[in-house]
Amino acid sequence: MSTFAATEGPGFGWLRWLIELSVLLTASVVAAASAWLMPDVREWLTDTLGFGWAVVGVFTVGTLLALLHRPAGLFKGWRWWLAGALVAGVLIGGAAFVRGDTGTFYTYGVSGEWGYALTGGSAGVAVLELCAALALLGLLLIPNGAHWYLAALKYAGIGVWTALVAAAVGLRIAGVWLFAATATAFRGAANMAGSRKQSGPTTKQPKRGKPKKTKTEAAEPQAAPATLPTTASGSGWELPPLDLLSPAEAHQMDHAAIAEMSEEIKEALAEHRVYVDVEDVKAGPRVIRFGLVPGYVPQQPGREGAAKPRPSRVRVSDITKQQKDLALALKSPYIRIIETPEPGEGLVGLEVPNPTPGKVLMRSIVEGPDFGKIVQKGGLAFALGEDAGGASLVLDLAAMPHLLIAGATGSGKSVCINSLVASLLMTRPPDQLRMIMVDPKRVELTPFNGIPHLVMPVIVEPDEVQPALRGLINEMSRRYKMMEDLGVRNIAGYNAKSEEPMSFLVLIVDELADLMMTGGLEVEQQLVRLAQLGRAAGIHMVLATQRPSVKVVTGLLKANVPARVAFAVASQVDSRVILDTGGAEALMGKGDLLLLNNDFPKARRGQGTLVYDEEMDRLIQFWRDQQGPPLPHINLDEEGEEPGGEAGEASSGGDPAYNGNYLDQARDIALRNPRVTSAMLERRFKIRKSVADEIMEDLKAEGLVIG
Repeated sequence: MSTFAATEGPGFGWLRWLIELSVLLTASVVAAASAWLMPDVREWLTDTLGFGWAVVGVFTVGTLLALLHRPAGLFKGWRWWLAGALVAGVLIGGAAFVRGDTGTFYTYGVSGEWGYALTGGSAGVAVLELCAALALLGLLLIPNGAHWYLAALKYAGIGVWTALVAAAVGLRIAGVWLFAATATAFRGAANMAGSRKQSGPTTKQPKRGKPKKTKTEAAEPQAAPATLPTTASGSGWELPPLDLLSPAEAHQMDHAAIAEMSEEIKEALAEHRVYVDVEDVKAGPRVIRFGLVPGYVPQQPGREGAAKPRPSRVRVSDITKQQKDLALALKSPYIRIIETPEPGEGLVGLEVPNPTPGKVLMRSIVEGPDFGKIVQKGGLAFALGEDAGGASLVLDLAAMPHLLIAGATGSGKSVCINSLVASLLMTRPPDQLRMIMVDPKRVELTPFNGIPHLVMPVIVEPDEVQPALRGLINEMSRRYKMMEDLGVRNIAGYNAKSEEPMSFLVLIVDELADLMMTGGLEVEQQLVRLAQLGRAAGIHMVLATQRPSVKVVTGLLKANVPARVAFAVASQVDSRVILDTGGAEALMGKGDLLLLNNDFPKARRGQGTLVYDEEMDRLIQFWRDQQGPPLPHINLDEEGEEPGGEAGEASSGGDPAYNGNYLDQARDIALRNPRVTSAMLERRFKIRKSVADEIMEDLKAEGLVIG
């Protein structure tokens, strides 16, 4: 620099500027190329400012040139230096709204994360920052800028005040004129009415008051009837009040967390070139459903002269393949992707656990309109819970007509059964609904002993189950004969014509696996017969099990029970047994469920209703303390031989022993198939499991069975 200083003259100033600018530009290019060759540095530069580094480089080169030539002038003209920094910031912030095709540029724009941070991705914030920058530039560069700003504000305020005063005066004049015109019109109408009364030319004048109907005015408050009546129609029993149930709890949603999750979903999919938009976000008590709209795949540059390819959408299969990556990005294993969440929606549903979960209390569902519609229609309303979008899940047990509930220990199965019983006790008196409960565990359903709805005390002994089922089948046959004599098809038609209406009968089994293990084939046949023929006679079943295996939930039984509720299970195999598809193994437990019925083509996710023990105690005590009219007797005793052919004869006549041909026939089967099992003999001969086990022991003793 000293050489240039010695030789600098009037004609060498521009040469010095040119050489220095060339050196600085060359150094900048070399530094940029070196950084680009290092992957870590290149990635950092791309993520932080992207193309915004070019603006920073130009500003830096200009600042260095000013320091080399006029260092004192740079400090004196600090306003120009600060104005340049503001212009650079405006350019970088504006570049954040220019999006690239992939990676960081697709998410944050071409100015990277730092440029995105200047505006936060909000157009409103960007406009406010631009206005503030322009105002500050005016203060820095325009002489006496503050004076001009104050003058502009002064005259703007005077103009606004003048406009407001003019508007007030105009409204006052218009109001006075309108009042005078209205008063004149009323006086004219009154004078005309008085002249008509005095002349009396017509006799139809009194009919002008006819449109005033007091009936419609009195009927208007009845347009929204009470959700639950306090007294059942045609019954001498009183229904429990809603005060017995705990009031609903308010649930606060974290909208900021939901918005952050939406951005994380888009970023996680965009990293794998799967571009989507998040729309129609519905937040439920435990699950949030994000509606994903597939975007378009960026087109690759083709050959010159070739036709431009047609843009293609992201395939749904590409989204479903990224389920594990989404679970990693959202830090939750409990996510579920459904291709068609609801009919009529062109969205891909993504269900994610709610960061602020809430409870679904029974009163919030019972007070809803859906529950009231089923009650008024005459059905058996069941408050199941809320779906992933926060809508009420209310079922009609009379229309299902049977329900199968499965779930591991602690998943919410027993609470679901309590919700079902509580829903029935809130809406149906004992002369319209009777129940039979089977509880091998002795602790879940036994607290209901003593309510008038029970036909008999809760059955806890396995030996008492089969006689009760046979008696229920006999009751079903008796009801069909009564409907045949009256010429009706179902219980609704019978109750409409008969003076002594039938009551609904609901069989509730808390542990189906215990019944199938002790009763075997006979219990399965009895349950299948009730499932096939019970709906028209008003007999419905609710079967629950915590071990949904193929030996417990057989194919014939599952085919006759279309409505199923699956809580969290141990494996995908158990989920396929109960729902015919996977998904229940990924549930979160504590009431998280999947509902499969005829209303939806695929399983629908929801959160089960929570009923506290205190609520159930108050409800049970209410029915125990009430003394109503006498109830019609329902005879479930066995009357002769059960219809059902060979199986019924075997069960009514006692266990078939070896006095028949069972042992000889079993020997023939074992000779042909040495790996025969007791289950095969049970199905082949239609005998009880205990008899089949005894035959197997004899075959093993004779050495005819392997294993």
